Amino acid sequence: MEETVTLYRPTGAKELELVKQSGYRKWPPRLPEQPIFYPVTNEQYAKEIATNTNLI
Repeated sequence: MEETVTLYRPTGAKELELVKQSGYRKWPPRLPEQPIFYPVTNEQYAKEIATNTNLI
């Protein structure tokens, strides 16, 4: 049995809508001005990133 790992990623409202449209199966392509996808496994750190990062 595989272990499930929760990854946190700061996500703006527009990006979240695109994730919903995919049936929560994939992230939309990264925009040129967006940093490289950087998942973290710590919710508190994800909140810190989201607070200090410009999101689409």
